[in-house]
Amino acid sequence: MHVIVVAADQALQASISSILETRGHDVIAFADANEGLDRLGRDRELNAFIVANDKDAGAEICWEARLLSSFERPIYVCLVSPPLPSAAFIEALDCGADDVLQLPISPDELYARLRAAERLNQMQHKLLEMATRDGLTGLYNRAAFFHRAASLCGARPVVAIMTDIDHFKAINDNYGHAVGDRAIRAVADCLKSQGDIVGRLGGEEFALLLDIADATDAWRAAEGLRRMIAMQEIDLDRESVRLSCSFGVAMGQAGEDIDELLRMADAALYAAKRAGRNMVALYDPEKMAAAPRPNSIIRGTSASSTGARRAAS
Repeated sequence: MHVIVVAADQALQASISSILETRGHDVIAFADANEGLDRLGRDRELNAFIVANDKDAGAEICWEARLLSSFERPIYVCLVSPPLPSAAFIEALDCGADDVLQLPISPDELYARLRAAERLNQMQHKLLEMATRDGLTGLYNRAAFFHRAASLCGARPVVAIMTDIDHFKAINDNYGHAVGDRAIRAVADCLKSQGDIVGRLGGEEFALLLDIADATDAWRAAEGLRRMIAMQEIDLDRESVRLSCSFGVAMGQAGEDIDELLRMADAALYAAKRAGRNMVALYDPEKMAAAPRPNSIIRGTSASSTGARRAAS
Protein backbone atom coordinates (compact mmCIF):
# COMPACT_ATOMS: atom_id res chain seq x y z
CA MET A 1 0.00 0.00 0.00
CA HIS A 2 0.99 3.66 -0.30
CA VAL A 3 1.22 4.82 3.31
CA ILE A 4 1.69 8.10 5.14
CA VAL A 5 3.17 7.76 8.62
CA VAL A 6 2.81 10.69 11.00
CA ALA A 7 4.87 10.56 14.19
CA ALA A 8 6.53 13.41 16.05
CA ASP A 9 8.84 10.93 17.77
CA GLN A 10 11.62 10.36 15.23
CA ALA A 11 12.59 6.96 16.60
CA LEU A 12 8.97 5.73 16.47
CA GLN A 13 8.53 7.20 12.99
CA ALA A 14 11.63 5.37 11.76
CA SER A 15 10.54 2.13 13.41
CA ILE A 16 7.06 2.08 11.84
CA SER A 17 8.46 3.10 8.46
CA SER A 18 11.02 0.32 8.58
CA ILE A 19 8.39 -2.26 9.52
CA LEU A 20 6.24 -1.23 6.55
CA GLU A 21 9.05 -0.97 4.03
CA THR A 22 10.27 -4.45 4.96
CA ARG A 23 7.03 -5.83 3.48
CA GLY A 24 7.17 -3.68 0.35
CA HIS A 25 4.83 -0.86 1.35
CA ASP A 26 5.64 2.61 0.01
CA VAL A 27 6.05 4.99 2.94
CA ILE A 28 6.17 8.77 3.25
CA ALA A 29 6.86 9.95 6.81
CA PHE A 30 6.07 13.27 8.49
CA ALA A 31 6.66 14.67 11.93
CA ASP A 32 3.91 17.27 11.51
CA ALA A 33 0.32 16.02 11.17
CA ASN A 34 -0.81 18.97 9.06
CA GLU A 35 1.93 18.29 6.51
CA GLY A 36 0.90 14.65 6.37
CA LEU A 37 -2.77 15.54 5.90
CA ASP A 38 -1.90 18.04 3.19
CA ARG A 39 0.05 15.40 1.28
CA LEU A 40 -2.77 12.89 1.73
CA GLY A 41 -5.22 15.37 0.23
CA ARG A 42 -3.02 16.13 -2.79
CA ASP A 43 -1.87 12.62 -3.68
CA ARG A 44 -4.74 10.30 -4.53
CA GLU A 45 -2.39 7.33 -4.86
CA LEU A 46 -2.00 7.28 -1.08
CA ASN A 47 -4.44 4.81 0.46
CA ALA A 48 -3.32 4.43 4.09
CA PHE A 49 -2.69 6.93 6.89
CA ILE A 50 -1.03 5.88 10.14
CA VAL A 51 -0.67 8.38 12.96
CA ALA A 52 1.43 7.55 16.02
CA ASN A 53 0.40 9.92 18.76
CA ASP A 54 0.64 9.97 22.51
CA LYS A 55 -1.48 13.10 22.94
CA ASP A 56 -5.19 13.86 22.86
CA ALA A 57 -5.00 15.11 19.25
CA GLY A 58 -4.79 11.59 17.81
CA ALA A 59 -8.56 11.23 17.35
CA GLU A 60 -8.79 14.67 15.75
CA ILE A 61 -6.09 13.78 13.23
CA CYS A 62 -7.96 10.58 12.36
CA TRP A 63 -11.07 12.66 11.81
CA GLU A 64 -9.24 15.00 9.43
CA ALA A 65 -7.86 12.02 7.48
CA ARG A 66 -11.29 10.41 7.29
CA LEU A 67 -12.73 13.57 5.72
CA LEU A 68 -10.37 13.05 2.79
CA SER A 69 -11.70 9.58 2.03
CA SER A 70 -14.77 8.83 -0.06
CA PHE A 71 -16.55 6.02 -1.85
CA GLU A 72 -14.27 6.65 -4.81
CA ARG A 73 -11.14 6.86 -2.66
CA PRO A 74 -10.97 4.50 0.32
CA ILE A 75 -8.30 5.36 2.89
CA TYR A 76 -7.24 3.06 5.71
CA VAL A 77 -6.79 5.16 8.87
CA CYS A 78 -4.90 3.73 11.85
CA LEU A 79 -4.04 5.26 15.21
CA VAL A 80 -0.97 3.92 17.03
CA SER A 81 -0.87 4.92 20.68
CA PRO A 82 -0.03 3.82 24.20
CA PRO A 83 -2.79 1.75 25.85
CA LEU A 84 -5.97 3.83 25.87
CA PRO A 85 -8.88 3.87 28.29
CA SER A 86 -12.08 2.49 26.82
CA ALA A 87 -13.64 5.92 26.23
CA ALA A 88 -10.61 7.19 24.28
CA PHE A 89 -10.46 3.96 22.24
CA ILE A 90 -14.13 4.34 21.28
CA GLU A 91 -13.63 8.03 20.48
CA ALA A 92 -10.81 7.21 18.07
CA LEU A 93 -12.98 4.70 16.21
CA ASP A 94 -15.93 7.11 16.14
CA CYS A 95 -13.65 9.82 14.76
CA GLY A 96 -12.73 7.73 11.75
CA ALA A 97 -9.93 5.37 12.74
CA ASP A 98 -10.31 1.91 11.20
CA ASP A 99 -7.90 0.44 13.73
CA VAL A 100 -6.24 1.42 17.00
CA LEU A 101 -2.95 -0.35 17.69
CA GLN A 102 -1.20 -0.20 21.02
CA LEU A 103 2.46 0.48 21.65
CA PRO A 104 4.79 -1.32 21.65
CA ILE A 105 3.67 -2.12 18.12
CA SER A 106 3.64 -5.71 16.86
CA PRO A 107 4.96 -5.96 13.28
CA ASP A 108 2.91 -9.09 12.59
CA GLU A 109 -0.27 -7.42 13.84
CA LEU A 110 0.38 -4.34 11.71
CA TYR A 111 0.98 -6.52 8.64
CA ALA A 112 -2.26 -8.39 9.28
CA ARG A 113 -4.22 -5.16 9.66
CA LEU A 114 -2.82 -3.83 6.39
CA ARG A 115 -3.66 -7.08 4.59
CA ALA A 116 -7.25 -6.72 5.80
CA ALA A 117 -7.26 -3.08 4.67
CA GLU A 118 -6.00 -4.09 1.22
CA ARG A 119 -8.80 -6.65 0.88
CA LEU A 120 -11.39 -4.03 1.79
CA ASN A 121 -9.87 -1.49 -0.58
CA GLN A 122 -9.90 -4.00 -3.44
CA MET A 123 -13.56 -4.82 -2.81
CA GLN A 124 -14.44 -1.12 -2.68
CA HIS A 125 -12.62 -0.46 -5.95
CA LYS A 126 -14.51 -3.36 -7.52
CA LEU A 127 -17.81 -1.98 -6.27
CA LEU A 128 -16.83 1.44 -7.62
CA GLU A 129 -16.09 -0.06 -11.02
CA MET A 130 -19.41 -1.88 -11.06
CA ALA A 131 -21.26 1.28 -10.03
CA THR A 132 -19.61 3.66 -12.50
CA ARG A 133 -18.62 1.61 -15.55
CA ASP A 134 -20.74 0.33 -18.40
CA GLY A 135 -20.50 -3.44 -18.38
CA LEU A 136 -20.27 -3.83 -22.16
CA THR A 137 -17.70 -1.15 -23.02
CA GLY A 138 -15.87 -0.24 -19.82
CA LEU A 139 -16.73 3.44 -20.42
CA TYR A 140 -18.36 5.55 -17.74
CA ASN A 141 -22.03 4.75 -17.42
CA ARG A 142 -24.64 7.48 -17.70
CA ALA A 143 -24.72 8.53 -14.05
CA ALA A 144 -20.93 8.50 -13.63
CA PHE A 145 -20.42 10.48 -16.84
CA PHE A 146 -22.71 13.28 -15.70
CA HIS A 147 -21.12 13.30 -12.24
CA ARG A 148 -17.61 13.73 -13.64
CA ALA A 149 -18.68 16.04 -16.43
CA ALA A 150 -20.31 18.48 -14.02
CA SER A 151 -17.08 18.94 -12.07
CA LEU A 152 -14.96 19.37 -15.21
CA CYS A 153 -17.36 21.88 -16.77
CA GLY A 154 -17.21 24.06 -13.69
CA ALA A 155 -13.44 24.36 -13.78
CA ARG A 156 -12.58 25.45 -17.33
CA PRO A 157 -13.82 25.63 -20.93
CA VAL A 158 -14.47 22.20 -22.42
CA VAL A 159 -15.71 20.65 -25.64
CA ALA A 160 -18.65 18.27 -25.69
CA ILE A 161 -18.93 15.67 -28.44
CA MET A 162 -21.99 13.54 -29.01
CA THR A 163 -21.81 10.56 -31.34
CA ASP A 164 -23.76 7.48 -32.27
CA ILE A 165 -23.41 4.58 -34.68
CA ASP A 166 -24.99 5.13 -38.08
CA HIS A 167 -27.73 2.67 -39.06
CA PHE A 168 -27.25 0.75 -35.83
CA LYS A 169 -30.78 -0.68 -35.90
CA ALA A 170 -30.02 -2.24 -39.29
CA ILE A 171 -26.90 -3.89 -37.86
CA ASN A 172 -28.95 -5.45 -35.07
CA ASP A 173 -31.78 -6.45 -37.40
CA ASN A 174 -29.56 -7.95 -40.10
CA TYR A 175 -26.78 -9.56 -38.05
CA GLY A 176 -28.15 -9.94 -34.52
CA HIS A 177 -27.53 -8.27 -31.19
CA ALA A 178 -24.24 -10.07 -30.63
CA VAL A 179 -22.79 -8.31 -33.67
CA GLY A 180 -24.39 -5.07 -32.47
CA ASP A 181 -22.57 -5.47 -29.16
CA ARG A 182 -19.29 -6.01 -31.01
CA ALA A 183 -19.92 -2.81 -32.96
CA ILE A 184 -20.56 -0.87 -29.75
CA ARG A 185 -17.35 -2.20 -28.19
CA ALA A 186 -15.33 -1.36 -31.31
CA VAL A 187 -16.56 2.23 -31.29
CA ALA A 188 -15.98 2.53 -27.55
CA ASP A 189 -12.38 1.36 -27.95
CA CYS A 190 -11.79 4.15 -30.47
CA LEU A 191 -13.38 6.79 -28.25
CA LYS A 192 -11.24 5.78 -25.28
CA SER A 193 -8.15 6.87 -27.17
CA GLN A 194 -9.27 10.50 -27.32
CA GLY A 195 -11.65 11.54 -24.59
CA ASP A 196 -10.75 12.91 -21.17
CA ILE A 197 -14.21 11.83 -19.98
CA VAL A 198 -16.06 9.32 -22.16
CA GLY A 199 -19.42 7.78 -21.40
CA ARG A 200 -21.97 5.49 -22.96
CA LEU A 201 -25.22 7.33 -22.38
CA GLY A 202 -27.53 4.71 -23.82
CA GLY A 203 -27.72 2.13 -26.57
CA GLU A 204 -25.31 3.12 -29.35
CA GLU A 205 -24.92 6.71 -28.17
CA PHE A 206 -21.81 8.16 -26.55
CA ALA A 207 -20.58 11.47 -25.17
CA LEU A 208 -17.08 12.85 -24.68
CA LEU A 209 -15.67 15.88 -22.90
CA LEU A 210 -12.34 17.21 -24.13
CA ASP A 211 -10.12 19.82 -22.51
CA ILE A 212 -9.88 21.88 -25.71
CA ALA A 213 -10.54 25.61 -26.07
CA ASP A 214 -10.24 26.01 -29.86
CA ALA A 215 -13.13 25.11 -32.17
CA THR A 216 -10.84 24.02 -35.01
CA ASP A 217 -8.93 21.67 -32.70
CA ALA A 218 -12.23 20.31 -31.40
CA TRP A 219 -13.47 19.60 -34.92
CA ARG A 220 -10.17 17.92 -35.81
CA ALA A 221 -10.39 15.69 -32.73
CA ALA A 222 -13.89 14.56 -33.70
CA GLU A 223 -12.88 14.12 -37.35
CA GLY A 224 -9.95 11.96 -36.28
CA LEU A 225 -12.32 9.75 -34.32
CA ARG A 226 -14.73 9.58 -37.25
CA ARG A 227 -11.96 8.39 -39.56
CA MET A 228 -10.68 5.88 -37.02
CA ILE A 229 -14.15 4.37 -36.62
CA ALA A 230 -14.71 4.34 -40.38
CA MET A 231 -11.73 1.97 -40.64
CA GLN A 232 -13.34 -0.53 -38.24
CA GLU A 233 -14.81 -3.77 -39.53
CA ILE A 234 -16.75 -6.46 -37.72
CA ASP A 235 -15.59 -9.73 -39.28
CA LEU A 236 -18.25 -12.39 -39.80
CA ASP A 237 -18.00 -15.83 -41.34
CA ARG A 238 -18.56 -14.80 -44.95
CA GLU A 239 -18.61 -11.03 -44.86
CA SER A 240 -17.71 -8.03 -42.76
CA VAL A 241 -19.69 -5.10 -41.40
CA ARG A 242 -18.22 -1.64 -41.87
CA LEU A 243 -18.93 0.94 -39.19
CA SER A 244 -19.43 4.68 -39.25
CA CYS A 245 -20.50 7.30 -36.74
CA SER A 246 -21.90 10.82 -36.93
CA PHE A 247 -20.55 13.48 -34.57
CA GLY A 248 -21.86 16.68 -33.04
CA VAL A 249 -19.43 19.13 -31.42
CA ALA A 250 -20.25 22.02 -29.06
CA MET A 251 -17.89 24.52 -27.45
CA GLY A 252 -18.47 25.30 -23.78
CA GLN A 253 -17.28 27.96 -21.36
CA ALA A 254 -16.09 27.62 -17.77
CA GLY A 255 -19.13 27.06 -15.60
CA GLU A 256 -21.23 25.82 -18.54
CA ASP A 257 -24.22 23.70 -17.55
CA ILE A 258 -23.44 20.17 -18.71
CA ASP A 259 -27.02 19.48 -19.78
CA GLU A 260 -27.16 22.58 -21.95
CA LEU A 261 -23.74 21.84 -23.43
CA LEU A 262 -24.79 18.31 -24.38
CA ARG A 263 -28.05 19.59 -25.85
CA MET A 264 -25.99 21.77 -28.18
CA ALA A 265 -23.75 18.86 -29.12
CA ASP A 266 -26.83 16.69 -29.64
CA ALA A 267 -28.34 19.31 -31.96
CA ALA A 268 -25.12 19.29 -33.98
CA LEU A 269 -25.19 15.49 -34.09
CA TYR A 270 -28.73 15.55 -35.44
CA ALA A 271 -27.61 18.05 -38.11
CA ALA A 272 -24.83 15.64 -39.13
CA LYS A 273 -27.41 12.84 -39.39
CA ARG A 274 -29.70 14.91 -41.59
CA ALA A 275 -26.78 15.96 -43.79
CA GLY A 276 -25.98 12.37 -44.69
CA ARG A 277 -24.28 10.73 -41.65
CA ASN A 278 -20.63 9.74 -41.21
CA MET A 279 -19.58 13.35 -40.71
CA VAL A 280 -18.79 15.94 -38.05
CA ALA A 281 -20.98 18.98 -37.41
CA LEU A 282 -20.01 21.92 -35.18
CA TYR A 283 -22.87 23.54 -33.26
CA ASP A 284 -24.04 26.79 -34.84
CA PRO A 285 -26.53 28.72 -32.66
CA GLU A 286 -27.88 30.58 -35.69
CA LYS A 287 -28.72 27.41 -37.61
CA MET A 288 -29.32 24.74 -34.98
CA ALA A 289 -31.86 24.67 -32.18
CA ALA A 290 -30.57 23.21 -28.92
CA ALA A 291 -34.08 22.24 -27.88
CA PRO A 292 -34.67 18.64 -26.72
CA ARG A 293 -35.69 16.25 -29.48
CA PRO A 294 -37.96 13.22 -29.21
CA ASN A 295 -36.19 10.26 -27.56
CA SER A 296 -33.14 12.38 -26.75
CA ILE A 297 -30.74 10.76 -24.29
CA ILE A 298 -29.94 14.13 -22.68
CA ARG A 299 -31.13 14.46 -19.09
CA GLY A 300 -34.35 16.23 -18.34
CA THR A 301 -35.94 15.62 -21.74
CA SER A 302 -39.02 13.63 -22.54
CA ALA A 303 -38.55 9.95 -23.25
CA SER A 304 -42.17 9.37 -24.18
CA SER A 305 -42.13 10.87 -27.66
CA THR A 306 -41.23 8.63 -30.53
CA GLY A 307 -40.03 8.85 -34.06
CA ALA A 308 -37.56 11.55 -34.99
CA ARG A 309 -34.33 10.52 -33.31
CA ARG A 310 -34.47 6.79 -33.87
CA ALA A 311 -35.59 7.25 -37.43
CA ALA A 312 -32.48 9.40 -37.96
CA SER A 313 -30.11 6.76 -36.62
